[in-house]
Amino acid sequence: MSHRAFFLLYLFCLSGCMALVQVARATLPSSNRSHDMAKASLEQVRMAVPPKPDSQPPAGGSASGRALYDEQTCLRYQGDFKDVCFHALARQRAARDLNGALQACQVVSRDRLRFECMADVAELHVPTSLEAARKVCPTIPGRKWRDQCFFGIATALVETDSRLALRTCDDSGMWRDFCRHDVLGETSLRDLDFVLDVCSREEGDLLTRKSCWHGIGKYIGRQDLDAAFSACGRVPPGPSGIYRENCVHGVGWAAGERLGAAGARRCVAAGPLSGSCRLGVAFQLKRIDPAAAMDICLSVTRDDLRDHCQSFLSR
Repeated sequence: MSHRAFFLLYLFCLSGCMALVQVARATLPSSNRSHDMAKASLEQVRMAVPPKPDSQPPAGGSASGRALYDEQTCLRYQGDFKDVCFHALARQRAARDLNGALQACQVVSRDRLRFECMADVAELHVPTSLEAARKVCPTIPGRKWRDQCFFGIATALVETDSRLALRTCDDSGMWRDFCRHDVLGETSLRDLDFVLDVCSREEGDLLTRKSCWHGIGKYIGRQDLDAAFSACGRVPPGPSGIYRENCVHGVGWAAGERLGAAGARRCVAAGPLSGSCRLGVAFQLKRIDPAAAMDICLSVTRDDLRDHCQSFLSR
């Protein structure tokens, strides 16, 4: 399939998804929408859901290095198609041409998508100039995407400077806990001792402390489930055992990503904490296979965890 044919198919599918989202949003009371977007459960404590998924699509271009998007092509489209095209063009330009990328973002008509575009550009420009990338964030009017901008910069820094990445999370406002979760989780793949030390400092409220341990299990589990269970064995139990439980919950989440519902079978390795692991699998499956997720919930023998699991899936 040619690049142009693939792009047109992509635009068609995305447009349909956008239409479905708009219908769903229209049928949900506005007060509930804002609450649901800002809250989700992580082992009995609700926490904010970041505006973007863990992994982002590539910045653009092709294997041959030829640009896939240009202004002339994007201007041929209307509405959401045009917005998506200019967003892709901005990402394509971001690493080498910051101003050109931001100019492409300004053509995006919908505020939310324009702010997201600017945040993406800042994140992708970090390897070129951290200082210039950071200057983009304060120019984003919406708090959600302004904070996400710093979150993205932090994650872009992890591989080169984990400590600076962690400090950058302090600028990510409403997404600070998630930023620390992801930065420390990814860092644990290379320097588990450093992450265990940071999490052991007992910084922040209960949610911050729990999410710190959760990231260890989730990120290591994405590469090696056995290594993740071993890492969780080094996590202190914490109040009522919740620190280690959250680490194991993270391993379950990773098992759900890698193996789907079959990931629950790996939870036997967690021993007495297998219920928390199974919750992690169920939580991860909530959106893609809710029936399987509920079956996993019902298989949890610990009453409090099973009730919590069912409550989370019922939201």
